[in-house]
Amino acid sequence: MKSRDDVLLLVKKRIRLLHYAFSTEDVYCHWIGRYYDFCLSQPEDLPAERKTEAFLTDLALRQHVAARTQSQAFAAVLFLYKEVLERPLGDVRALRAKRPFHERVSPSKVQVRELRSALEDTPGTPARLLVDLLYGCGLRVSEPVELRIKDVLWDDGPTGQLVIRGAKGGKDRRVPIPSVCVTPMRLQCDKARAVWNQDRLQSPTVGVTLPHRLGSKYPGARFEWTWFWLFPAEGHCDDPRSGERVRFHVLPENIQRAVRKAALKVGLSGIVTPHVLRHAYATHSRESLDALRRLLGHSSIETTAGYLHPEVDRASNPLDDLLT
Repeated sequence: MKSRDDVLLLVKKRIRLLHYAFSTEDVYCHWIGRYYDFCLSQPEDLPAERKTEAFLTDLALRQHVAARTQSQAFAAVLFLYKEVLERPLGDVRALRAKRPFHERVSPSKVQVRELRSALEDTPGTPARLLVDLLYGCGLRVSEPVELRIKDVLWDDGPTGQLVIRGAKGGKDRRVPIPSVCVTPMRLQCDKARAVWNQDRLQSPTVGVTLPHRLGSKYPGARFEWTWFWLFPAEGHCDDPRSGERVRFHVLPENIQRAVRKAALKVGLSGIVTPHVLRHAYATHSRESLDALRRLLGHSSIETTAGYLHPEVDRASNPLDDLLT
């Protein structure tokens, strides 16, 4: 029987071979580690399907995890058996946590305006610009910070376009740059250029991380301006995968912290979050449903339709009819 560390090492190698995101690696290793510990308390001759059923049922009954959390754990275990151990699981009949239906809601335009007025930039985080991109382009919180210089297409469209690469589901898409963001974006490019110049002069061996195997195929690319981050972090750090010293981008947590602080200041705490701004973009947009689907990067138009509530907007009210 392999040790816990040996199993997790195999999982990491397989995830990296398949080019999964580091966040996926982190989550899968967490759940597979917990599953390994759980299996130590189970009979050794118990089939893998029954161990998985017991693990998922324990999460639902004893630990009361949400349905989404249980599904995440199940996905990790499925990956372990299919991709790492090459023994895909058969039928698994665990007690599944019930997934409630949540109506998608978004802040009003007035609330978005109040939040924007309360945002504060810091030397390392241009919070106003980042939040404007979240709301103005309908981006997920990680998407603006992962932009590289080559992803800003100034000559495409009246105001330019952003190429969102490797988004959810591995899909690329384009979105127009809001006109109010053009000047701040150009200033941010100048700031990023200054950081890049500083690295080339003072830290010539420090580059940026590159997706997949591009770093091995093009060793000099990580030092090139076109691959540099639009929103570089203030300092250098160690790449958790390669261990090399690199310049990384601003973390999504920085945006979340800035939005939380601004929301608290204007009484919108618990109402406005970075991801809710993406909902607000979908709700406030004047685009057609199919165009909105493409801009948001959805595969299904039903997903996009969940952000709109035309039947509520058009609904009559019998009380108002009675009293008018």
